[in-house]
Amino acid sequence: MMRMAHKAFWILLLTGLSLPAHSFGQKEPNNSLKQCASLMSEGYVSDGQTYKARLNKNNRARFHTIFYADNRYCLVACSNIEDSPLIMKVYDSERNLLFDNTRHGYTPKWHLDFASTVSCVVEIQVDAQEHIDELVKLVIGFKKPHPTQQVPEQ
Repeated sequence: MMRMAHKAFWILLLTGLSLPAHSFGQKEPNNSLKQCASLMSEGYVSDGQTYKARLNKNNRARFHTIFYADNRYCLVACSNIEDSPLIMKVYDSERNLLFDNTRHGYTPKWHLDFASTVSCVVEIQVDAQEHIDELVKLVIGFKKPHPTQQVPEQ
């Protein structure tokens, strides 16, 4: 299991480093809870899950999900908190850090590719001295298959 997680980490890291900078998330003008779904990149479909939670006493919310092999995902973090940027981190099941938006200008949106199926924790956090009793939301979408890539049913 650990070997598979390390392999997934390196594949994800190398894939991310090989893509041009413009293919990743950009600063969005409004990542409020109300606008969250509209920030999903074109060509992506929501996974149908509702990921919404109130920040805990450490100003963190954690969401558990599984990313499946050979898929590209779009993650969008949202809140109505205006004073502090949202920190979004993705960890595998062994707490290996796969993504950290603080290294990318606190972008609320990011695309991730997975070469193998990985159980992950997506953590949304606000860096504040005092507890912020607010909701945060995570939207996860996956890339729609191109019509020519679909296999006809028999």
